[in-house]
Amino acid sequence: MSKVLQEKINELFAQTKDLKSFSEIKPHCDQFNEWVATQNYSEKSLGTLFSRYGLYSKFRDIPLEQGKNAELIPKYDADGRVKGHELKHYVPLLCGLNNQQWQERNQSTRAIDRLENSTELDPDTYLKVTGKLLSSEDPHELAVGIIAATGRRPHEVIARAKFYPVKGKPYHVMFEGQGKKRGEKPVFEIATLYSADYIIKSLARLRRESSTKALLKEVATEFPKSLTRQNLEIDKRRNGSLNRVVRAYFGDKGDKTPVLAFRHGEAQDNNKALRAAYAVLATERDCQGSFGAKILHASRLLGHFVKEIKSDRDLANLGTSAGYSDYFTTKPVPFATAPEKEKTHSIRVNSSDLEIIKSLQERWQLPNQQSVVSRLIERHELTVELGKQLQEFKAHINQLEKEKLEMSQVKPQPQAQEIMEESLEAKVERLIEEKLSKALSNISVGQPQVQPSQSKPATQPSSKQQEAVDLQGYSHAELWATKVSGASEEKIRRSFNAIALYNDTVATGDEDRLAITNQALRELSGVNGLLVGDWIKAHADEVVSHNSKYGMQNPKDPSNPTTYYNKRHGSEKITKILTLVNESFLDGEAPVS
Repeated sequence: MSKVLQEKINELFAQTKDLKSFSEIKPHCDQFNEWVATQNYSEKSLGTLFSRYGLYSKFRDIPLEQGKNAELIPKYDADGRVKGHELKHYVPLLCGLNNQQWQERNQSTRAIDRLENSTELDPDTYLKVTGKLLSSEDPHELAVGIIAATGRRPHEVIARAKFYPVKGKPYHVMFEGQGKKRGEKPVFEIATLYSADYIIKSLARLRRESSTKALLKEVATEFPKSLTRQNLEIDKRRNGSLNRVVRAYFGDKGDKTPVLAFRHGEAQDNNKALRAAYAVLATERDCQGSFGAKILHASRLLGHFVKEIKSDRDLANLGTSAGYSDYFTTKPVPFATAPEKEKTHSIRVNSSDLEIIKSLQERWQLPNQQSVVSRLIERHELTVELGKQLQEFKAHINQLEKEKLEMSQVKPQPQAQEIMEESLEAKVERLIEEKLSKALSNISVGQPQVQPSQSKPATQPSSKQQEAVDLQGYSHAELWATKVSGASEEKIRRSFNAIALYNDTVATGDEDRLAITNQALRELSGVNGLLVGDWIKAHADEVVSHNSKYGMQNPKDPSNPTTYYNKRHGSEKITKILTLVNESFLDGEAPVS
């Protein structure tokens, strides 16, 4: 239904954008209003939908001429006093909500009711559930975990947020990508309920996930000129799945002891409840001041009070933050720690077994021998499970045979006998198919999804007989673990792209940028310097072009980049930059294609 309204607004805009008189514009508006009257929209939903689909913004962007296509109207403050005038197109004046309707639409006591019915929150339980979600391989659960730990909105976590570490503050990050700022792009410090390093890596893991990348590509293609529409579409497509995760882990209807009690007036938990819970927990943990200091602290965390130039006028935004202050806690809020990685141990194997492990590692394209052992254990457990299922299947067959024998002793009529046998045979066949299908599907769990061009036989042929491998389809971990032909060149290519992307998107000035040189590519890719040199010669145009863009070329010989530019940083700074490049673009939030 909303899509139809969007089409009607687009149609109205196309009909009236070039008209220059009230008498020409009004008939189109009357027709639009008559159509709206036949629909079941409330004033509250109309105000939201009109704004979302551009009834106001579309007509602000065309030239306005008073008395021709626009009228000068008064603007009012919250108390109803005239505070100025603005030129407004006839269409939103005739079709949009008027001032009284806007006031009626925005009149609500929901936030006050929540504050008068506040609810206690147990920080230990909340953090335990959040930690479980952060370690999940499911992208929806992971996204909810990041929301719960940072208080960011769904579209911010999925698409817009960038987190940067803050020196000396392991539980804080600089946040960029705030939504609902209408063109502003604030960057400000926020607290994280888990360590900043863990949160940054969790966000990078979410962005690498295939369905996340597919969603971002779809909305960017559909709305290439509007980040606002992209954000709305992301929320629209993900809110259902994310809210289901919230209900499953934090509380749903009928739960007697939910992790997060429903906010007053809400029928179930949602991501806004996580944002409110985060605000109170992060504030209680980090701010020990007065009530006023705490509400100001929470406002900064939520992004309601972040302007660099402070003004008491902005204290009006604290009212919005107060609407998120309906949870409270009487317990201290701990600094949650990320789960430790499982310890590894050395094991002894025979030489022949080790060769088999190496062969399996190559065939399955796994990064190390430890992964092979884990895969073998997993397959053993699946085999045991398959044995159990086959035993159950055999018991079912025996039972069916017994039933068939018992029924045959009844001696039914010939035609009935034939129908009965056919029915039993069909039942046995269906059971066999279901059991074997389930068993075989379980065996395939954990197998790598390798494209045909990447598959390799159990017995490795000579290098001349090997088929060409699509290395661009390899993940970074897979590429750096393999030694197949062409892997070195692909590592250098990705390292070049990673440094270039870092210079273009992360570095803020000359003191942060790194020239693309043999040494830099050698350290980042781990490839022999001679091979790196050959690659640079073969791709001299790209290397010189990028270095020249930021004035990092070798003035004596631009086609032969040296380390002269990078010497300004010193070895320690160069190592730090390369580490950041690796974490952000080779093992982090933006894989290089």
